[in-house]
Amino acid sequence: MTIDLPAAVADDWRQLGTQTEKRRLSLMTITAETTVFEHRPTADALERLRASGSIPARSLFLIELQLNPSLSTMGLSPSDALGMAAPKARKGFVETIEDDGIIVGDERTSEHIDRPDGTVGHLTVFEAGYPVDADSAADDADAATIGAEAHIAIWPAADTYVMAGGLVPLEAPDEPATLEAALDIDPARDREAIVDLFRGLELEAADDD
Repeated sequence: MTIDLPAAVADDWRQLGTQTEKRRLSLMTITAETTVFEHRPTADALERLRASGSIPARSLFLIELQLNPSLSTMGLSPSDALGMAAPKARKGFVETIEDDGIIVGDERTSEHIDRPDGTVGHLTVFEAGYPVDADSAADDADAATIGAEAHIAIWPAADTYVMAGGLVPLEAPDEPATLEAALDIDPARDREAIVDLFRGLELEAADDD
């Protein structure tokens, strides 16, 4: 299953990279393919903000999950198992962005969300600190960061789940002063882009038989 960006965001965003991770959960192996997209108009400024790392401060991402064995072979439907899957998927997402040096804080929002096609998913928004020094690390108390939000949602699709989300920068660093204008900080616009991503994804119908 390959998922494309919806038309509402496709013009301003481009694929930056893809990484695949495998995790073992009890008797199941979960393969997560994460594709990160960067914001074309501010890509240069975001690289100036932090040259290292694979996830820009303003980014979108899609995560396709493959479950082995499948849920159907275990007598489960993706919709019915969403309450069990969402916390584990959320934990995997947090580990992925923390591995990139991003500091994940408290949950700001945790709620069910409906897509236009009626599919019910779950959204979590985390407070985050985005490192702005090339050598900074998540466990370095003196690392310079800017405030950010990390959004992640999960929906049932076919016999598995699809996740999507993004990072939203809430502020610019004090120095250099020229970077603030180039970053074009606008949390409301960035949150709306994430909502457009959520609404526009074309997902295979979940198998609830």
